[in-house]
Amino acid sequence: MVSEIRVVELFAGVGGFRVGLESASSRFHTIWVNQWEPGRKDQFAFACYERHYGNTASVDINEDIGKVKDEIPEDFDLLVGGFPCQDYSVAATNAKGIEGKKGVLWWHIRDIVESRRPMYVLLENVDRLLKSPASQRGRDFGIILRCLSDLGYSVEWRVINAADYGFVQKRRRVFIFASRNDTVHYRDLEGAEPEWKLVEGGFFSRQFPVKPDKVAKKVNGFDIGPCRYRTLG
Repeated sequence: MVSEIRVVELFAGVGGFRVGLESASSRFHTIWVNQWEPGRKDQFAFACYERHYGNTASVDINEDIGKVKDEIPEDFDLLVGGFPCQDYSVAATNAKGIEGKKGVLWWHIRDIVESRRPMYVLLENVDRLLKSPASQRGRDFGIILRCLSDLGYSVEWRVINAADYGFVQKRRRVFIFASRNDTVHYRDLEGAEPEWKLVEGGFFSRQFPVKPDKVAKKVNGFDIGPCRYRTLG
């Protein structure tokens, strides 16, 4: 068993991923952090992060990720990040998705995964990512999944609503988890049925369990199985 899980946190905000990981286990150790809000003189999120976790110039980087991604340590285990969501809003008529000013930041994540090859990747974004852009629903999410697959990762994802787990706010977010093709988790999933990954053996299945909510009848003589799932939170 690995005694320490080394984490690189991108688009860190005030440190949400770090709070969650370090609360879950003392094995998580954050070794490099980046947070930068373009076009703003006052970097409030980064200042909040530093207040909580201290100021270590060689670890906590307040700079455009495109300028400093080559400084990321070469040896770490888990890459996490809540990459900017504004360009994935289907409510905004001018939202450009993965081609937008902030949407293109996905490509920096892709470059880092390719160059550093972490064992695992955990990303978060608004659930509207699934329908982005408005003119071609689902394109951007498909690009992200395909990029990770082409880099040799098994990809799982789940939309999680905080209200389903006891919180007072309906806050839906999509989480994407990818495991490198030489990990035990990747081998466990290889060739497995999609429903087994969703309900029993996948990354999200234990902490965010689901069960069939509605079973479809046979269609043209074929049993297509459960067509909807609901959370058990």
